[in-house]
Amino acid sequence: MNGDFQQVSEFLDYEDELLVVSHFSPDGDAIGSVLAFSGILDQIGIKYILGIDDTCPNKYSFLPGFELIRDLKKQPLGRRFERIAILDAGALPRIGVAREYIEDKTLVLNIDHHFTGPYYGDINLVNVQACATAEILYDLCNALGLEIDEKIAYGLYVGILSDTGRFRFSNTNERSFKICSEMVEKGVDPCWVTENVYFNLPVDSVRALAATLSSLELYFDGLVCLIALDSKYKHSDSEGFVEHASSVKGVALATFIREIEKDLYKVSLRSRCRIDVATVARKFGGGGHLKAAGFRHKGKIGELKKDLLRELGDQLERHKISKDIDFIKETVAEDLVNNVNV
Repeated sequence: MNGDFQQVSEFLDYEDELLVVSHFSPDGDAIGSVLAFSGILDQIGIKYILGIDDTCPNKYSFLPGFELIRDLKKQPLGRRFERIAILDAGALPRIGVAREYIEDKTLVLNIDHHFTGPYYGDINLVNVQACATAEILYDLCNALGLEIDEKIAYGLYVGILSDTGRFRFSNTNERSFKICSEMVEKGVDPCWVTENVYFNLPVDSVRALAATLSSLELYFDGLVCLIALDSKYKHSDSEGFVEHASSVKGVALATFIREIEKDLYKVSLRSRCRIDVATVARKFGGGGHLKAAGFRHKGKIGELKKDLLRELGDQLERHKISKDIDFIKETVAEDLVNNVNV
């Protein structure tokens, strides 16, 4: 962990309004962490603005404070800030238009569990062993001696639930369950959370999923699964679609290509083997974790697929991954030994 809690405490000893942001295409950890952090600021008595360069999926609207998050594209702020807190964004470009509110003298607090290159904050509270940014905020609450109220508890629970893939990914450990158990003691209803996040989807998102699954293609003897969605479904929530590609029997690497607008694509990568997809993503200007990563690409989809498949094929060959080996069993064993964080 590059920074420490005392530095964060000093950063928060501040009277002017603080801007709190996360990455575009926000997931449960991004949204949950922003809301949990706002709960921390409420207790300290700090004024703040919450913003994300994107529309937050409506499935998280049940979370306390959700209505406070501004879509910075639709509601620009028109000014710069002396201090900004950035949560769950492995690289500064991932906050999108929020970069416009940073000037040379702006102090940046970076709280994250990704590592995609040099830390960009003046203070970097980064722990790559944490299962989610929400876990780091749990530790921050305790370090500051704060009460974990309902707003914070729901944010932390959703952040961990989301980034562990509902406790399926190999970053799930005893501490993940302990923290979430404590959040239930604090008032979180786990059934209500799961119902809202995973089983209360608008019909357009279900149709988008159907269209995505109909695009399914297999490559390299079934070791790579690729799915895609065009911009016709621009406003549909596609979070988690890549997991369907990853769940196909025999698939070692999965990728989901979503068209955001003409010639602009968001690519999600998943690994079920020892291949580090963050390394793949970095070659395309992105980043992430060993087992889950992504990037954005501007250009033609034909060129994108060609370049991406070439890289994935090279990775399979380099790591000697074939359908004849039990790469899933092998990888789970390695993850348990190394406490791998996805």
